[in-house]
Amino acid sequence: MVDPLRERDEAVAALELVGRAAEPYLRSLPDRLVHDSAHDVLLDELDGPLPEVGEGTVAGVERLLRVGTTAATHSAGPRFFHFVVGGATPAALAGDWITSLLDQAAGLWATSPLAARAETAVLRWLKELFGLPEAWGGVLTPSATLAHVSGLACARYWWADRHGVDVTARGLAGLPAMPVLSSGYVHVSTRKALQILGCGRDTLRVFARDETGRVDLVAMEAALAEVGGPAILVGNVGEVNTGDSDPIEALADLAERYGAWLHVDGAFGLFSALSPRTAHMSRGVERAASVTVDGHKWLNVPYESGF
Repeated sequence: MVDPLRERDEAVAALELVGRAAEPYLRSLPDRLVHDSAHDVLLDELDGPLPEVGEGTVAGVERLLRVGTTAATHSAGPRFFHFVVGGATPAALAGDWITSLLDQAAGLWATSPLAARAETAVLRWLKELFGLPEAWGGVLTPSATLAHVSGLACARYWWADRHGVDVTARGLAGLPAMPVLSSGYVHVSTRKALQILGCGRDTLRVFARDETGRVDLVAMEAALAEVGGPAILVGNVGEVNTGDSDPIEALADLAERYGAWLHVDGAFGLFSALSPRTAHMSRGVERAASVTVDGHKWLNVPYESGF
C-alpha cells in the first residue's frame, strides 16, 4: 500500500538533492569540456539487469546526479556549439521544473485551464513578435518535425479537398501524389513530416539553381504550370548549413499566382524577423498558409511552434 506521507517526504528529499547539485554544476559549465570521454566508464553504472527490488527514490536520484553531472554532454554550457541548440535560459530551466512539479494533463481545457491559457497567451505573443496575422491559429509541439506535421497536415487536407476528397475520412487512397516543391534548402524534417503523413518522403521535388541550393524560381514556376492544379510550396528561412533563406515574398507571389499552399519552414531562421539587419530573410512570411519556428534555436526555450 502506498504511504502518501512517505512519498511526499521522498519527493522533497529528491528535489533538495537536485537543487543542491544544480548550483555547483551550473557554475562549473564555463570551465568544463563539453564531453570528456574519460568519464564514459561511469555510464556502465546506469546499466545492468533489472533488479528484483528498486534502490529507492533518493538513492536512484543520487546515482543519476553523480553519473550525469560528470559524464553528460554539457550542452547547457557556453562551450557547446553543435546541433544549433544552446543551454536553457534560467527562466526556461525553472519553468521546466515547475512543469514537472505541477504535472498537468495539458491537452485539453477540461484537464488544465492553466496549461491551455498559458499556451494561448504564448502563441498570441509569438504572432505579435513575428508580425503574423492575429486570426491565425497555432499549437506548441514537441519538435520541429511535428510542427511540420501539423502545418503540412493542414496542407494535405486543403489539397485533398481541392480534389473533392475528405482525406480525414477517406485517406489518400485513389488520390494522385501530392505535389510538394521546394528549394535545395529544404530540411530533412520536412521530408520526414511528409513520410509520417503518408505522402512519401521522396515525392518532394527540389528546384535549385546551384550546388548551394538556392531556389530556381523559373523552373519551379514551370513545374507549377505543369501540375495545373493545387500544389504545396515549401519555403525555408535560415538553412542550417549556409544560414541563407529562400525569397519568401517571391514564393508567396508564386503561390498566389498558381493557387498553391505556401508552408514556411522557419525553424532555424524566423527570429531573423526581429532585427532590422536580418528582417529581409523572412519578409513575406505573413502571406504563408502555415509556418513553423523553433524556440530553442534562437531563444533557448523548450518548444517548437506551428502556425
